[in-house]
Formats: sequence, C-alpha cells, structure tokens
Amino acid sequence: MPRLNRLSVLLLGIALSAALLLTEYWLLLEHDRGERQQQQQHWGSLATSLVVLQLGDALEHSRIMAQQLINGDPAHAFQQLARRVARDDSPFAGIGTVVLVEQNQREAFENRIATGIRYLQNQHLVPSPTQMQYYPVASYLPDDANALPQGLDLSHQSDTKWLLDLARRSDLPMLLPSQGAGSGNHRLDIVTRLGDDHTLLLLNLRQERLTQPMGDALASDNPLHHVRLLVWSKNQPNLPLLDSQPGKAIPSDAPSFSRRSTVGGNELLLGAYALEPIRPALPPSAWTMLASSAGILALLLLLQQRQLRQNLRLNKQLQLQQQQLEQNTRTLNEQINDRVQSEQALAQSEARQRAILQASSDAIILIDRGGHILQANPAAAGLVDQSATSLEHLPVGVLFPELYSRNPNQSFEQTAVEHEGLPFEASLLRSDGQLLPVELSLSRVVMPDDWFYVTVCRDITVRKQQEEALIRLKNSLAEQVEVQSQQLSALLDASPLAMAYIVDRHLRQINNAFLELFQQQGRNVIGQPTLPYFENPDQWERTGKALYSLLNDGKVVQTEVRLRTGKGKLFWCRLHGKAVNPSVPKLGTIWVYQDISAQRSMEDTLRRAKVLAEETSRAKTEFLANMSHELRTPLHAILGFTEMGQLRARSLEDIKLEQYFGRINASGNRLLTLLNDLLDMAKMEVGRMDYSISRNNLSQCLRDACDEITPLAGRSQIRLQLECVPELLIADIDPFRIGQVIRNLLSNAVKFSPAGADIQVRAKLIEQEGREWAIVSVEDAGPGIPEKELETIFDKFIQSSTTKTGAGGTGLGLAISREIIHAHHGQIRAQNRPDGGAVFTFCIPRQFQRNLEEGLPDAS
Repeated sequence: MPRLNRLSVLLLGIALSAALLLTEYWLLLEHDRGERQQQQQHWGSLATSLVVLQLGDALEHSRIMAQQLINGDPAHAFQQLARRVARDDSPFAGIGTVVLVEQNQREAFENRIATGIRYLQNQHLVPSPTQMQYYPVASYLPDDANALPQGLDLSHQSDTKWLLDLARRSDLPMLLPSQGAGSGNHRLDIVTRLGDDHTLLLLNLRQERLTQPMGDALASDNPLHHVRLLVWSKNQPNLPLLDSQPGKAIPSDAPSFSRRSTVGGNELLLGAYALEPIRPALPPSAWTMLASSAGILALLLLLQQRQLRQNLRLNKQLQLQQQQLEQNTRTLNEQINDRVQSEQALAQSEARQRAILQASSDAIILIDRGGHILQANPAAAGLVDQSATSLEHLPVGVLFPELYSRNPNQSFEQTAVEHEGLPFEASLLRSDGQLLPVELSLSRVVMPDDWFYVTVCRDITVRKQQEEALIRLKNSLAEQVEVQSQQLSALLDASPLAMAYIVDRHLRQINNAFLELFQQQGRNVIGQPTLPYFENPDQWERTGKALYSLLNDGKVVQTEVRLRTGKGKLFWCRLHGKAVNPSVPKLGTIWVYQDISAQRSMEDTLRRAKVLAEETSRAKTEFLANMSHELRTPLHAILGFTEMGQLRARSLEDIKLEQYFGRINASGNRLLTLLNDLLDMAKMEVGRMDYSISRNNLSQCLRDACDEITPLAGRSQIRLQLECVPELLIADIDPFRIGQVIRNLLSNAVKFSPAGADIQVRAKLIEQEGREWAIVSVEDAGPGIPEKELETIFDKFIQSSTTKTGAGGTGLGLAISREIIHAHHGQIRAQNRPDGGAVFTFCIPRQFQRNLEEGLPDAS
C-alpha cells in the first residue's frame, strides 16, 4: 500500500509538472503571436496611410493640372499635359475631358464628334437612352487600350452621376471609380472642373503606382512588402478598387488592420491582410526559460519523494503501535459489552412484556401450565369489570367456560392443545353474571426452564350484531330479487317482441315470444349458447366482435342478420341490444329480436322493379332518339319540296297554291321543332348531349335571340326590351345551347303574353362568395304560374294548368332549358310578378369549373 501511494504521488507530480511546462510553452507562443500581430497591424497602418496619401497627392495634382489648362491655351496645353501624363513614372495613365450635354444639345454634340452618345452594357457600347443630361467623353489621350472612346456617357456607370455633378459644382476634385472594359476590372479616375461648370478634366490613375511609396522615403522597407492591401468603395463592395497583389484570390478571413477614409467624395474601406499565416516560434531565451523551469520541477519532485519515504517510515511505526493499542481496547470493550447486553436484554424483555400488557387495547391474560391466571392487563380487567390483581391465581375456567374441563383427569394442557394456534369464539363471564361474546387466541410461550400460555381476548359484540344485521339484509335482498325476477319474467312474457337476457353469450332468460320466433319448445334453452341460432360460426364470431365492443361503451346497438330457428329455417332478424351495466360486462345484456323477413322481401321486390323501370326508361329513350333521327330525314325532304312548291306557285302567281304550301311548311317546321326537342331530350337522358363551352359574348347571344323572336312578337304588337349590365358581358358558355334556352323562354313569353304587352329581358353580373355569376331574366305579362306548379313546369311533357290560350306546345322546352343550364353548373327557376305575369331567371358562373357545387345566388 505505501508503494502504491508513492507511485501515485510521483505520477501526479509528473503530470502536474508536464501541465505547467505546457502552459508556460503556450503562454510564450501566445506572447510571440501577439507581437507578430502588432507588427502586422503596424505595417497595415503604414500601408493604408501610404495609399490614402497617394490618392490625396493625385487629387491635388489633378487640381493643379486643371489650373494650368485654364491659364494657358487649352488645345496646346492639353497636348503638352497629355505627353507628361503618359510617362511611365507618372501616377496617371491618361487624360481626357468630359462635358455636360443637355438633351437639346445632344444632336449638335454627336455631329461635332461624328459619333453618338453611348454607354457600356454587358461589355458592349449601346446607344444611350433619352434623358435630361449626359456626361460624354469629349477627348482622351493617349489613344491606347486603356483609352475611353469618344461619346462614352459616364453617368450610366453605377452611382457616378452625383459625383460628376458634385465635381462640376465645386472646385474639389472627385475620385470616380467605374467599371472597366474587361470583365471584373475597375478604373479609377479623377474628375475636376475646368473653368466653367460644363467641362471636366478626367485623369486616369495607374493603380500599380498608388501602391508605391513617394520618393525614396520607404523604398528600402515598403510596408506593402509585408501585407496585402485591398481597397473597396462603400458603394461598390463586391470588387476591390485597388489590390497590391492583383490576380490572387480575395482573402476570406478578417484583415489584420482596417480603416475608413473619405477621399474625393468616396468613402473607402481599406484592409491590410497578412501575406502568410502567423506562425509563432519561440526564441532561444524562451527555450532557456523552459529548460530552467523543467529543472526546477524535477528537483522539487526528487525532494518530494525523499520526504515521502521518511513519512512512510514514521507512519509504519505509528500504525504498529496503534494496532496494538486498538487490539487491547477491543478485547476490553467486548467483555464490557457482553455484560451490558445481557443486563439490557433482561430489562428490555421485562419492560416490553409489561408495556405490551399495559398498552394493548386487546385483553391479554397470561396462564401458567396448570391453568391459573398469572397476570392480566387493564383491558382484560375492564372486560371482566374487576381489578387486575383480583384476577391473579384464579383458574381460567372461571372466566371462560370453554376452557373448563369437567373431567377431573384431564389436565389444562390437554384442554389448551384443542384450542391452541387458531382463534375461536367463546363466552366471557363478567362479574355481574353476564356472558360477553369474545374471540380467543391461545398461544404457548416456551421459556428455558418453563412455559406458559398467552390468551388474547377480543370483544366481538359489535361484530355479532353486524352479522345478524347482514343476515337480515341478505334475506330482504333475496326477497326483493325474487320479486324483481318475477316482475321481469312477467314483463318478458307480456312483450309481443322476442326478448332474451344473455350473459357471456349464453341464454339466461327468455320470453314466450322468443320461443315462438325461434320455434323452440319449453324452457330447456336456458343456459344454452347462442351459436346454434346463427347461420354459421363465422357469422357468430363476427357479430360478437362488432357489437360487444359497442355494448361495453354503453351504446344501444342495432343490426340486421340472418338467424336460424330451432327447426333450421333461416330468416332475417333485426337485433337491438343494451348492456345492463357497461362497466360490469359480466352482468350481461338485454336483446330484442324482430322478424323483418317480409320487409326485406318487399325491399328486394322494389329494387328489382326499380332496375326494370330504369331499363324500360333507357329503352324508351333510345327508341325516341332513333325514331327522331328516322323521322327528321323524310321531314327535311317534305320541307324542301314545300319551299320549292312555294317558289313555283309564286312564279305562276297562284296565290291559293302558295298558301297551301305555306301551311304545309309551317306545320312541317312545328313538327321539326318537336322532333328536335325530342332528340335533345333523348340525348340528355342518355348523356350524349355535346357542349362546346368556351369564352363567348353572352350579350351578343341575347341580342341575336331577341332579333330572331322579334318578327314573331311583332305579329301580336309585343315589344322586346333588352337591358344588359355591363354592355359587354363575357362568360364561359356554349352560345348555341344558351341561345336555345333564351329562345325557348322568349317563345313562351310571346305565346302567353297579351297583344301590345312588353317583354323585359335583363342580364347582369354579380359577385357572391368570391365567384362571379351571370344572371339572365325574362319577364312576361301573361297569366302567371300557380305556386304549386313553379317546380313541376320544368318536368318533361308538363304545362301549366292556367295556359288556356290555345298556344299549344309539348312541354319539353323548359325541361331541355333546365338540363342545359345544369350542364353549365347553373340553376333556373320561375316565379310570379306581384303585378301579374311570370319571371324566368337562370344564373350561370362566369368562369366554368369542373365539379363546381351547384347553388343559385341571390338574384335580387
């Protein structure tokens, strides 16, 4: 164990020493890293200051050059200045002039420079659009690859117009960043005013010269040799204006130094980036410091191990002495504890015995082997109504007759053996002579040198009274159950419906109607399962699974199944079931059975009759469709010959013959109209009616129908009045079918209106529940329609009972109209006007949609 402790201490010391050395190494590296970062920030500050000074110097040079051009001959001075600017040691790469051209001056300027004003779009020069002002390039020298073309409008590039306006209105030069001719390149120009506010001097900066120091001050130690400098414009943050090392990827990490400067009206963002990642390294002095620290820690570990060996020797001696002392103390304590425990056990046993006897609520009596009372607790004395001391040494048979033996040869031990171990009921003789019912428990307690009996006595007077009350209640409940069972039996027998009480799918009680329904004899079915009454075991299982889960939820279930009588006959039966108590499924269920075989037979007969009627209707419809086609062919020939006869009679001036042919033609047309209606109705019934629904003019459709019916109305001096809001009402309709509906409604209105009446045709557009609806109404001045016939007049072959005008008709027009409107997902209805006459209204959605729910909006 000491060796293990020494090794643990040694390992812990080595670990701590290594941790301290690593921490010191990390701190030295962080110190070196901080110094290198400060150095990088210093170079970055110098580099950004250098570029800002270079830009400021270039701006000042541009202002001086502008003054020189103003004071001398502009043309001669511009040539000389261009030669000076084009030198390689100059910070400027080119010089030019930019003029302000108003819109009314554009043509004159373009004639003067022999080219148009253009701007750069997708690396191509395109004509500049019309605007109030332009800033085109008037001249530029030298004419090299970097030169700006004449007529190039600089105001179209990014946000340069406001800089040009600012330079034109002030004496301060402005820095003008712009997009170069190449993709991804930037130009950096300076513009300054030349005398007036219409001409600007343009100087192009050499970007590589801006990153060189001025003169020889920093030539030996250029800060840009240590950092990479990037300059962005706040207005153009996507591509840098200046890059000390162009061609390389733009760094993604944060700059080592950054600043903001406003130069020439532009807010510039300057950032200096380290050329290489900072890699800290330790100098020799740091390594010396680490070595010294390691030596000191090793010396401390050696001293600690030496001290630990000395402590281990001392601890070993102390442990030997302490073990000897503990052994002696342990022996002495064991002897003392044995004696104290013996005394305490004896005292506790006596105290426990006395406490149990005194505190127990049950009567406890101690009896010796001879049957005499040794001791009684206060509860036992209270039951006997005597003091505890007066009961001592009395025979126990005096108190409990059941423990008294009349045989003098039988000892108390033999009597106690009969009752020992199990509680039994007995009687306690009180001092007043009353016998108290009690429950005794007799147990033998064996001691080392003797034994005695413990008797626990409990008063069971209340329990005896409760038992008597329970017996009386049981007898009363049995009588009530018998009465209720007789009442239930009488109710079941008196019911005309078959009823059964079923528990666990076994019959427990049935009535006479059940026996009659299932053709059973006597009551021998009681206790039998319900399986024989079902068609097969699978049906019995399925019915039980489907219904009993609902019954246990407290629901009244109903179903119809085929059941079997006692003689094997199958019949349809309707079952009604209810659980007696859903929370206690074992209480069973009540079922009512009703024979519905006759009802099911009638339903089958009606179903077969319905199928037969549908087949008959379909055959009738097909017959009408075929016959309509067959009849129309000769009818068209008759109409054709009547028209030819009319023409021949008219040429022969035979008026009588012409009238005959005219009547034949009119009758043929009426017959053709009837055949067309029959054919349309037949197509609708078999679903063969074709619709061509598309975007059409509903207003024009109404006008065409009115124009067609106007001659018919004119014979009775009836006027047709059309009102359409809006005038041009466009909707998704089949114009031919909708025209057919309008002509049917107008024909009926003309037939049933008196001579000289007015017929109103109105169309309007309403919006309801997010949909637009087109509503068309036709109002006549006829006799109206009885209220009970407002719906039936739309049925086939039905006419109103009030149309006694002799107008005739087949009763198909309104039925066909309703089918056409329904095909448009609309509704049609009829109603009476308060002042006489009828109104027929139909509404259709303006936009036709599939599976649209039908519903007539409020047309009022």
